[in-house]
Amino acid sequence: MTVAGAWVLVTNGTYASGGRALDGTMTNRVAVNKPVTLRSVNGPQFTMIQGRWVPATTNGNGAIRCVYLANGASLSGFTLTKGATRSAGDSTREQTGGGLWCESAGVLVSNCVVTGNSAQSGGGVSGGTLSNCTLTGNSATGGYLAGYGGGAYYGTLKHCTLTGNSASTGGGSYQGTLDDCTLSANSATEGGGACASTLNNCRLSGNSASSGGGACQGTLNNCTLSANSATSGGGAHSATLNDCTLSGNSAIGTGGGACYAALNNCALTGNSA
Repeated sequence: MTVAGAWVLVTNGTYASGGRALDGTMTNRVAVNKPVTLRSVNGPQFTMIQGRWVPATTNGNGAIRCVYLANGASLSGFTLTKGATRSAGDSTREQTGGGLWCESAGVLVSNCVVTGNSAQSGGGVSGGTLSNCTLTGNSATGGYLAGYGGGAYYGTLKHCTLTGNSASTGGGSYQGTLDDCTLSANSATEGGGACASTLNNCRLSGNSASSGGGACQGTLNNCTLSANSATSGGGAHSATLNDCTLSGNSAIGTGGGACYAALNNCALTGNSA
């Protein structure tokens, strides 16, 4: 019998063997299917969960995701790396969340580093509620009807850093809600930093895309967009911006600061196209 809210403490080490499939044939290195908290003793620099890439293709049959968390479960203080997903099967449960797959917003993840993971969508994380986490170097590689959210796919992120992630759509985040986050050096075809997301009090810098270097679609409130670049909409494209500052953004084509966007009470300076 497992008591809801119980803790499982994990000592230092790299955990890179074993696994369990809960949905189809998608194997997870660690699968938490009960509402318990998995917590490292000394933090992400000492405790790593490592998945498996398929040779030559990264994603595909034989890939292993780092962690699966059921509703009510929590994860704290781990580095999740080299996870990947299948490229067939259930499009959500087997093809998203290379580093971490969360069953619902009721999954809580804190003080984790999610780096170097891949999936059809949600290269780093799919779903959940993350706080004080770092998502870096993750990728969403899927083609048609995939390739969304290099760092995060859906989910809520608070006080997180998203750097160097890539995707077709939403290099840093796709369809997420981000509060007090930093998004830098992410890349995509649409929405280098974020796409179709709601961003509150966020900082977007050095992101790049064809459309919307900083952000594409979605709503940005009290955000700062600087030094982002794109073909159209260096700072933002097709988005609604409220009380934002756009500076030093650039576009090869149209809209150095913003293109096809609604700007309310915003400041634009030093943008170019």
